[in-house]
Amino acid sequence: MRLPRRAIFFGRFQPFHLGHLHVAEEILNEYEELVFLIGMSSESHTERNPFTAGERIEMIRLSLREKGIDLGRIITSTLPSMEIHPSSAYHAIYNCPKSEAIYVGNPIMFRLFTELGLRVISPKPYMREKYNGTLIREMMKKRDRRWKELVSPTVAQYIEEIGGVERIIMVSSPSEAHIVDNNIEGI
Repeated sequence: MRLPRRAIFFGRFQPFHLGHLHVAEEILNEYEELVFLIGMSSESHTERNPFTAGERIEMIRLSLREKGIDLGRIITSTLPSMEIHPSSAYHAIYNCPKSEAIYVGNPIMFRLFTELGLRVISPKPYMREKYNGTLIREMMKKRDRRWKELVSPTVAQYIEEIGGVERIIMVSSPSEAHIVDNNIEGI
């Protein structure tokens, strides 16, 4: 039995934005299947990692479905928060289906995966100055509604439905949480 040509796309996807979508499309032009490996999956509700692994998976699926990408070509896997160590890279690969390559933007993880003898590719950033998770979270924190232009419409709607902007404001400035939602007491 021939396994499909498959690649891994490793990232935190906090949130999944149009830059991620562009990279995913490029990978899917070359490979039959794509594994989204969601890093730091055990961390959520923090300033750097506000969304849960499940929420990030939902964002990925919503965005891909909206773009018309066959979800039968998509696999998701998670990597809990771990120390930056060769064992982390091994653990990541061990928990994914067999793949020909891994796409990773983090230079330290790039090196660790390379040391394991994998074909590691640093994806070309797509308009990184614009499509950047840190920038998008900062815009949300400042209630700058332009963040919605940087994610797919279904992802923007989903983030609003789960109170994602309010969560980011709360975890960034816990003393101001009462301003976000008057129904939250004792924070």
